[in-house]
Amino acid sequence: MDTKLLIYASIFSVASFGVAAVMSLSLSLYALSVFLDPVLTLTIPLIIISIGIQIMNRKNGPILVGVISSILYGLFGLFFLAATFLVTGVVVELVSRIVGYRGFRAVLINTTLAGGLAGVLSVLFGFMFLGVPAKINDIALLTLIFSIIYFGESAVMGIISNKLGNFLLKSGVAK
Repeated sequence: MDTKLLIYASIFSVASFGVAAVMSLSLSLYALSVFLDPVLTLTIPLIIISIGIQIMNRKNGPILVGVISSILYGLFGLFFLAATFLVTGVVVELVSRIVGYRGFRAVLINTTLAGGLAGVLSVLFGFMFLGVPAKINDIALLTLIFSIIYFGESAVMGIISNKLGNFLLKSGVAK
């Protein structure tokens, strides 16, 4: 494995993890609803990952980000998120090999897929690992509604990520 790829994947994974942790702890949305926390963490942390994948622009970049993110979440006992990022990393890697890593279409597809899957899987794995909260009555309907929100929000983050990534690449800040 390429050392540069490993360094980039580590930097973007740690940065995304740190921002997600600060955002989650500061607003405590998980305490309000299992469905609200992913809405928050599918913003800046997702943009960081998406830009990282654009900058890495290599095979195995998304899966490496997924593995490193899984390790980070696992170290802090968030096993449902570790599983989420492992599955998401594998799926995004497979799709990236078809659509690429850069360009509007590739960034939009990869970011939408990564964020949407991370949102949906974090809720589902959360239920599996932590149990379903007693006060949630219509779990299927809520999961469907929030899945649409997660994928829609991730698409918007994909558009933003594409613009920011293009700026960083064209300005020479990243290669």
